[in-house]
Amino acid sequence: MNARSEILRLFKSLSEDEKGIVLEELGQASMGETILLEDADVVCCPHCESRLFMRNGKRGTDQKYKCKTCCKVFTAKTGTSLHRLQKPEKFELYRSLMLESYYPIKQIAKKVGISIQTAFDWRHKILSGTLKDDKSFEGITEIDDIWFLYSQKGRKGLDYSRKRGGSKRAGDNDFQAKLLITADRNQTTDMSLVRIGRLKKADIERKVSGRFSEDCELVSDKHRSIAAFAKSENLKHIGFKASEHTAGGEYHVQNINNMASGLKSIVNGTLKGVSTKYLQNYANWYRIRSKKMDEGEMGRMLLQNKDVTSIHLNREGIYKWFIENFSKRTYRCPVKKIYRSALEYETLAKLNLV
Repeated sequence: MNARSEILRLFKSLSEDEKGIVLEELGQASMGETILLEDADVVCCPHCESRLFMRNGKRGTDQKYKCKTCCKVFTAKTGTSLHRLQKPEKFELYRSLMLESYYPIKQIAKKVGISIQTAFDWRHKILSGTLKDDKSFEGITEIDDIWFLYSQKGRKGLDYSRKRGGSKRAGDNDFQAKLLITADRNQTTDMSLVRIGRLKKADIERKVSGRFSEDCELVSDKHRSIAAFAKSENLKHIGFKASEHTAGGEYHVQNINNMASGLKSIVNGTLKGVSTKYLQNYANWYRIRSKKMDEGEMGRMLLQNKDVTSIHLNREGIYKWFIENFSKRTYRCPVKKIYRSALEYETLAKLNLV
């Protein structure tokens, strides 16, 4: 069957409304220079995801495009970490230093020759653009939660003495931010901030449900929520007492324990503690450095993610949504620098983009 016959066959299978939409888009496509996918730096409009767009001049050295559906103008960098950068050469150096080591803000700002505020903003633009590893977990898969004391580091206007956290009480309590780590032996890893307080089955479902292959064996300590999750996903669950650290042989969580030890050393040691608001970003940083990603890979990843601007500009809203829905803490002292008031953060969070 040739291409023409196949197109006609598919067209006849559409409803009348769908046929109308196709004819309208074909009509628009004939009114100007439509970009073919193999000729373009982008495959769709970052605003409406339409594949109908045309060249529309240049912005410096960047090719501009105009969408024929929503009529918005964009470039290959729109929505990414590279969007509207004022100092691209210094940004490249900054990005390479982030792959090199976990430099504190003041130190990396001095090395690159930028202000502390710019260094802070660039760090979180880059870390907001790291793509999640969406591969399925295969074979023996370890899962556990690691704890970080709830911190409001850098938040102005707090009226109690311990500004960088809420409690030093030992044990699992409502001041412990939980980072769920899931990793198989093929280096497929997910690191997600899920809750402040005791881990629940729903938290695990929200982040990793449906990502396990049929041969997967889930290994963890005897946490009730993890056991309940494994049962709901029809997974073989190998559990052991937390004090024993292993179920024997290859059934252990030592890989996750090593990750937890490394991440805690960086967050609590090298960086002298980080705000819970940005904890997910630092987990992303640890994950991409653990994979030994080179500059080329990181550059391609940052250009692929078109949600970076939305995530970065809505970070305070995402944090507020997280505190109100997944903790018993009270959201207080909102930052004065708020970029936008749209409720976009809730959509981003529900799509598991943050």
